[in-house]
Amino acid sequence: MKSVRDHLRDLQSQASRLTETVLALDAVFAAEEARLDRHDQASRLEAVYRAVAEDLQRLREAEASASRDSSRMRMMSSLLGFAVTAIISKGGVLSAITDASLREPAARELPFGLIMVCIGPGGLPDDVGAVSISRLVRDSHLPQADTINRLRDHGYLLLSAGAFSALISRLAGDVREGRLHLPVSRDSLIDIDKPNRQILSPKIIALE
Repeated sequence: MKSVRDHLRDLQSQASRLTETVLALDAVFAAEEARLDRHDQASRLEAVYRAVAEDLQRLREAEASASRDSSRMRMMSSLLGFAVTAIISKGGVLSAITDASLREPAARELPFGLIMVCIGPGGLPDDVGAVSISRLVRDSHLPQADTINRLRDHGYLLLSAGAFSALISRLAGDVREGRLHLPVSRDSLIDIDKPNRQILSPKIIALE
């Protein structure tokens, strides 16, 4: 009987050690799973940044092209106006239409090159993209300030390319350290770090 009891105690001891090992392995696997999840979330943020950076570059090129086209059109219009004026002046007659056009102030300069990152109410990583503020102004014929205010009134956060880069870098670091999980709402982005609020400040900056 004693040998049986000793054998049972040995089995219980082994079972206890096995249970402890299984629990320890579960903790290790859970920790690794959490680490991989954080890594995936951070990688997703970085992928969003790369996609937005490509959109920003595409819009920069489009704005540069639109600006060149506008400059050519203004030049052609000016040359045509000078030619018409010269022809009429040579004949000693200045038409009322030409005279009025010469007295009118120059047309309002169209804006080009103001490109921002726009984060919607859905926040990151799903509700973000690049937007040409200048294109919106040209299409709507509204002042730039009114266009920006309309976007903000609809819940959009506007960031320069530099501010967006700093934001993604900070968020990715927080995600990897387990201090933050996706998704991050638009309101959370504003309040995420008040001591460093300048990082998230939606300043309107024309991009080179």
